[in-house]
Amino acid sequence: VVVGLLAGEPGQIVHIEQPELHLHPRAQVAMAGLLVQAAKRGVLVVAETHAPLLLMAIQLAVAKGEIPAADVSLNWFSRDEEGATQIREGHMDAAGAYEDWPVDFATVERDLIRAYIHAAMGDA
Repeated sequence: VVVGLLAGEPGQIVHIEQPELHLHPRAQVAMAGLLVQAAKRGVLVVAETHAPLLLMAIQLAVAKGEIPAADVSLNWFSRDEEGATQIREGHMDAAGAYEDWPVDFATVERDLIRAYIHAAMGDA
């Protein structure tokens, strides 16, 4: 993954499935940095992920002005009632916020953390 990102040349496509797999959270953030750096060099990076940390690190890079929001796209897939795959694209604003975030993507982790805190405090 790292070699592909570092060796990628402008206009080349580098496709990575779940670049966060088996990585410590800090390493996931570092991986996001490598994705951003490759994209800034003109590499067309396509990363399939379910990692909120990876996405948040990319959002931070946009918010800090390290990469233009126009160079980032979030695409997600779902099935409709007939079983056909639907693809949705969310664009980012200059602050790194996606205009149309997938339903319940980040809320699962947030709700689990909230439930843990309440249980640990004896509120459950």
